[in-house]
Amino acid sequence: MIIVSNLLPLKAKRRPDNKGWSFSWNEDSLILRVKDGFQRTWRYFMLGRYRLMSIQLNRMMWPIIFWRNLNVSLPFCPLIFWEVLSWVLQEAVMPLFHYMLPFSADHGGRFDRSMWEAYVSANKLFSQKVIEVLNPEDDFVWIHDYHLMVLPTFLRRRFVRLRMGFFLHSPFPSSEIYRSLPVREEILKALLNSDLIGFHTFDYARHFLSCCSRMLGLEYQSKRGYIGLDYYGRTVGIKIMPVGIHMGHIESVIRQADKELKVEELRRQFEGKTVLLGVDDMDIFKGINLKLLAMEQMLKQHPNWQGRAVLVADCKSF
Repeated sequence: MIIVSNLLPLKAKRRPDNKGWSFSWNEDSLILRVKDGFQRTWRYFMLGRYRLMSIQLNRMMWPIIFWRNLNVSLPFCPLIFWEVLSWVLQEAVMPLFHYMLPFSADHGGRFDRSMWEAYVSANKLFSQKVIEVLNPEDDFVWIHDYHLMVLPTFLRRRFVRLRMGFFLHSPFPSSEIYRSLPVREEILKALLNSDLIGFHTFDYARHFLSCCSRMLGLEYQSKRGYIGLDYYGRTVGIKIMPVGIHMGHIESVIRQADKELKVEELRRQFEGKTVLLGVDDMDIFKGINLKLLAMEQMLKQHPNWQGRAVLVADCKSF
C-alpha cells in the first residue's frame, strides 16, 4: 500500500546536540489514522511533502532518511508549489468546492491558466516519485485530497492495470456550481482514472455523479449499495466513507501531562467563567470569523453572559 498525500504526518525536532533533526509520527494527523484499518501483515509506504521546507537538510537525502527510519518519502518540490497550493486553496478550486463564488471581478480571484498548469506539473512531480517506489503488480496506491486530483492520470498513463484509489477530504459541490470551473472536465476525467473514489457523504458522491452525467455523459449503476461508473472499459467504484473520530486517541492526548497543565492554566485564568474552546486550522473555510460574530451576537442578545462567558480560539497556521 502506497499512501500519497500533500503533507506527511510527521513532526521534526532538533537534536539536543544541534547536529541534525529527529522525526516522528504526528499522531494528530488524519492521514496517519488510515493505517488503523490495515491488517497487521500489510506493509505501507507514505509519500508527500513536509510542512517545514525551511529545514536545512540536503533534500536529495530526505527520501533515504525517511525510508530507513519511518518508511516514508518526499518528492523534491520547488517553491512554485507553495504558490500553486495558495492559488488552489484561496482563489480557484477550494472556494468553489465550498460554494464560495466570486461575486464580481473585485471580489474573488479569476481563474489563472498558468497556475493550473503549474498545479498539473506539481502532480506530475509526485507521480515520478510514486513510480520510483511502486511495484505495479503488487502495490495499491491510495491518493488523498484536492492537492493531487490529477495525479491518477499520470499513474494510469504509465500503468494501465494499476490498482488505485482516491479520497476527497473536502466537499464536492453541486453540478450548477462545479460547471463554473474552467477545468471541470479535466478534473473529472483525472479522478475517473482511479478504480475507487471515496467521499465523506452521500451528497458529495451524488454531486460528483451528477457532474459526470451532465458534463461527460456518463451514467452510473447502483446495485445493493454498490455504485459504479463505466469509464474506458473499467468500472470505477464510488464509495461513501465518512471519517470517524478516534476517541481512544483523543482521550490519551487529554491525559498527557502538558495538556493537563494547559487545562489547569485555563481554569485558573478564567475561574468562575464558562469557557468555550475552539481548535481550528487558520484558513478561510473554517468559519473562524463567523464564530467570533456568533459570540458577539450571543453577548448582545444575552447581556447577562457578558463577563461570564469566554471564547478561547486555538488557531493553527495552515
